[in-house]
Amino acid sequence: MKIFFLHGLESTHQSSKVDLMRASGHNVHAEYMDYKNDLDLYTKTLNSIIEFNPDLIVGSSMGGYFAYHLGTHYNTNLLLLNPALPNRTFDPPILPDGIEKSKIWALVGENDDVVDPVANEEILKSAGAIVQIGNHEHRTPPEIFKPFFKEVIAEL
Repeated sequence: MKIFFLHGLESTHQSSKVDLMRASGHNVHAEYMDYKNDLDLYTKTLNSIIEFNPDLIVGSSMGGYFAYHLGTHYNTNLLLLNPALPNRTFDPPILPDGIEKSKIWALVGENDDVVDPVANEEILKSAGAIVQIGNHEHRTPPEIFKPFFKEVIAEL
């Protein structure tokens, strides 16, 4: 399966999640996302997604925010990990939402102290997402990510 990975604001594309997905036999595209300084990042990322043609986009935190909105321009499947939907430290420039309706699975940490988990769950459910609540904080540890990822892959 072809997977496009979008890391969070204070992390990188060199992630244990990427390693886990690749070790499971998937073709994973992950590039560094400079959310704060690259004003064309959203458009560049959308073009990379169109070129790569993924079956699934995995986005964590700010990457989940991007994935959520990119999924309105490119119809695919989204796996979002504590997406920064209800609050962010800043708003990177993005395009207005498009008309596509991607299928969304989301994992929200009930102990997240960065992104409000209750508000996040409400936004995600209103968008028709399948939401699972995990017993973790903002960062999604591999032992929480792995079974959720396997569940989503089994449904695709």
